[in-house]
Amino acid sequence: MLRLPVRCVLWGCLLTAVLPEPPTACRENQYQVNNQCCNLCPPGERLENECVDGTNTKCLPCSNGEFLDTWNRETRCHQHKYCDPNLGLQVQREGTSETDTTCTCQEGQHCISDACDSCAPHSSCPVGFGVRQKATEVSDTICEPCPDGFFSNVSSAVESCHPWTRCPGPEESPGVDSHGAGGRVRCPLGVRLYPQGDQEANR
Repeated sequence: MLRLPVRCVLWGCLLTAVLPEPPTACRENQYQVNNQCCNLCPPGERLENECVDGTNTKCLPCSNGEFLDTWNRETRCHQHKYCDPNLGLQVQREGTSETDTTCTCQEGQHCISDACDSCAPHSSCPVGFGVRQKATEVSDTICEPCPDGFFSNVSSAVESCHPWTRCPGPEESPGVDSHGAGGRVRCPLGVRLYPQGDQEANR
């Protein structure tokens, strides 16, 4: 019979006492506490008490104005976002116990950051410039100078450049409206027809 040295036997006992037991494999939506698998709280609820000695995790619903959007072990729910009207914001979608409030800009304004924490009024294109791209909820107006043969005599956030109007005189001329009835077409400010030719130019 093979006898092991007493030292080997003692070391084996010592290693058995020091090395921890292999961790328990928990299922999805669970977490481990003292070698016991506890259930996570579902979205819309927070942790009240962890599971102990075989008892289930105790969760409580988030209060009004709060939310949690994932399976969790949080002891507090998150507050819904506040859409501050003083920053140009308004509510796009009300929050629930499982989702946060979504904000958007008030009409005529756009976000000034990716997070859209505040908004600014749409820019107007000055005289001599037209709108190339109208502003949206997330981008400002894009302006462009009016090219030759086009004009803009107003500051606007929606109007593009208009083509010159042909006029035989410096003020106004007879014309036909869109319905075919006779009418008067007023020349835009700063536009006239050269007396000796058929080309328009700035006055």
